[in-house]
Amino acid sequence: MSNPALISIVLPTYNGARYLATSIESCIEQTYPHWELIVINDCSTDNTLEIANAFAEKDQRIRVVSNEQNLKLPMSLNKGFGLANGEYFTWTSDDNYYSKDALAVMLEALQNQPNATLVYADETLIDDDGKVTGTWLMGDVNQQVATWKGCGGCFLYKRHMQQALKGYDPAMFMIEDYDFFLRGFVQFQYCYLQRADLYYYRFHPASLTGRYMPYVAVLQKLVIEKQLDALSKKIQPNDFALLLRKLSVHYMVNKGHAAKYAHYMQLLRKVSFRQWLITLLYVPVKGFMRFALQAAKSVQLFFTQLFG
Repeated sequence: MSNPALISIVLPTYNGARYLATSIESCIEQTYPHWELIVINDCSTDNTLEIANAFAEKDQRIRVVSNEQNLKLPMSLNKGFGLANGEYFTWTSDDNYYSKDALAVMLEALQNQPNATLVYADETLIDDDGKVTGTWLMGDVNQQVATWKGCGGCFLYKRHMQQALKGYDPAMFMIEDYDFFLRGFVQFQYCYLQRADLYYYRFHPASLTGRYMPYVAVLQKLVIEKQLDALSKKIQPNDFALLLRKLSVHYMVNKGHAAKYAHYMQLLRKVSFRQWLITLLYVPVKGFMRFALQAAKSVQLFFTQLFG
């Protein structure tokens, strides 16, 4: 009888003392017991290290590694997975946590679909105090990349994917996960679990997502742009047309980059005349609305200063 598959969980953390124990406990409480947890302490200045070491002393499946200098998330992930022994990989954050069956459910999904390399699921959103505030639906990337939000925080993939992609790109800090998973989608098959009860994502003002969401949305478009040629060979024409439309609108409305707008509009017209026409009509309207909003704010500021 073969040995049970080992799952390697990497948990990078920087000053994560407030929620770290909850995150680690959710790993310990997994119904699937064959895992290892590698905590990467990225030069924390609070008591993160003490908390992590206390858990490691009680459970031999937990290892704690401290960086000598602050490496940021992508390099910390690569360091952790470089130390991993598992057949399957995942990582989690110090402010999020798993439900008890998360690893078991995802592992079963991958084992039941041998052609799939990665499985991911939706998430339950919680606030600072752990109160449920909603759900985060990732969307099925196999159906549409244009509206896909990434793999979120609830995912499991085979070891060889990490090796094939050469890990997370340090140049993609803030969107290292979206970049990694999009590059992976180009090469491998993904499985989507449309359920949000496996992972709890804490959305709060201090989180990276909470602080940098508008910036991340812009960076995601750059990642799509880098993979555009490869995506054109994998996804359906209507989905590819939506990506071209997204880039066209972004470069004209947000960046005022007429040359890139013209370039992507030219490509879009070849793929979908309908989407090209919609974009051609939409961009001026969107631009006018943005101008009108800025003008209204300027007028409001003027009268506030005049009579304030």
